[in-house]
Amino acid sequence: MKRKENRNLTGIFRIGLATLVVILQLLFIYFIINILKNYAVYFYALIQIIAVINIFIMVSKSKNTSYIIVWLIIIFILPVFGYFLYLLWGRSDVFGRCIRNNRIRAAIQHGSMYLYKDPEVYAELDQIHPSRKRIAGYLGRKGFPLYKNTTCEYFSLGEYQFEAMIKDIENAERYVFLEYFILDSGELWDRISEVLIRKAEQGVEIRLMFDDFGSIVTAPDNLIKALNSHNIQVLRFNPVHRYISSFCFNCRNHQKITVIDGCVGYTGGTNLADEYANIYPKHGHWKDTAIRLEGDAVWGLTSIFLQMWDAESGGTTDYEAYRSVVNYEGQGFYQPFSDGPSNNPDNPAEVMYRTMIYNAKKYVYISTPYLVIDNSMKEALCTSAQGGTDVRIITPKIWDHWYVHMVTQSNYGELLESGVRIYEYTPGFIHAKTIISDDDHAICGSINMDYRSFYLHFENGVWICGSPVLQDIKNDLQQTFDVCEEISLDEWRRRPWHIKCVQSFLRLFAVFF
Repeated sequence: MKRKENRNLTGIFRIGLATLVVILQLLFIYFIINILKNYAVYFYALIQIIAVINIFIMVSKSKNTSYIIVWLIIIFILPVFGYFLYLLWGRSDVFGRCIRNNRIRAAIQHGSMYLYKDPEVYAELDQIHPSRKRIAGYLGRKGFPLYKNTTCEYFSLGEYQFEAMIKDIENAERYVFLEYFILDSGELWDRISEVLIRKAEQGVEIRLMFDDFGSIVTAPDNLIKALNSHNIQVLRFNPVHRYISSFCFNCRNHQKITVIDGCVGYTGGTNLADEYANIYPKHGHWKDTAIRLEGDAVWGLTSIFLQMWDAESGGTTDYEAYRSVVNYEGQGFYQPFSDGPSNNPDNPAEVMYRTMIYNAKKYVYISTPYLVIDNSMKEALCTSAQGGTDVRIITPKIWDHWYVHMVTQSNYGELLESGVRIYEYTPGFIHAKTIISDDDHAICGSINMDYRSFYLHFENGVWICGSPVLQDIKNDLQQTFDVCEEISLDEWRRRPWHIKCVQSFLRLFAVFF
């Protein structure tokens, strides 16, 4: 208990320090404005002229109208103060100003040299699934190869994934890579860390990377030191204190990847914490999903991990040292991909979701813990449903963040009016991030249907086409519908007036959630 209290105090202190720096920035802006108040007319006029110019630039460059509208409201309400806030936190190039020497872009470019796009694999996909050629081609042009010779297993709950994953780590001979948003000490981590330490002592290379903000309270320095003492390499991604001045600590690494020997890879919605394995009932029954890849496609996950590792460490990894030389067989096609603010305003995750929704003929089923979407995604869902496609979305009934849940529910109206069917998961909290369409393709990964996943966070997923595992994914979603409460349009309209007011207000600033 004492160790946990110390851990919490350390994390809270770091959060408090980051908050203090942000407050000091706001006070500095106010102080400057107050000094210049004697020249208010000239100063106000100059700032407004500059603001108008920047607004035109923002409108011409940004593809996200919701984001533009929020900043226009802030600048309109706070003409001078709001503009300084925009310069500090709202500019579209904020990410470029955060990462010194474009380190992440350089790491991605270095990793892309080891990603070979086999034209024979694309030709085979075109022959078997001609309607999916454009999707695979899009990801290919973004630098993500298409693979075959891979088997895939689907896990309908996190505890199933972790049992299989621990067994695979037990069998590791060369290396184990783990990358997660949250790492929390507990029963699950005790089991995983015990195996990792034992494998490291046997000479297996272990690399662990977790997001600093996601684990700021749950992963203390003494945990890292203990792992380091066993020759386990550990990195915190984007420490919150590093770029507070530009608010870049909001750009988090939300990816969830485990790779063993380049032969086996895992990804999905889970983190390394007890609630994801239903050991600790944080919000009732925790529904999460993941997939296990074995074969050629694992190289895609390995490359994504190494790109992010090099970006944070500043090193340059020899990728070839981690390539598997085993020959595999398997059915279907697999395309691991990643996503992040370095791609703005054209992020693969958002494009892939929107494309799958628009292209759906029979159905498209989606599970997401958060439904905070802009007009373009909403239009895709509504257009598809109005065209006769069975569009269904599962969101939580029990929420983890009340304000995000408020915005999620506020988005139901237009979707329901267009024929989209919305289900809320009643046994607990659904954290699964899956989309499947027409029995022949799906995405499973770390991607939520919200602004953070599409624009602010680094994410990853696997596009799956023509694989037997698709039936398992569909079956799980259909079984999940049975334990959900379907939301009707009449029910949504009967919300209490005060809930409607709060939701409408929060929705204005949804891009910050």
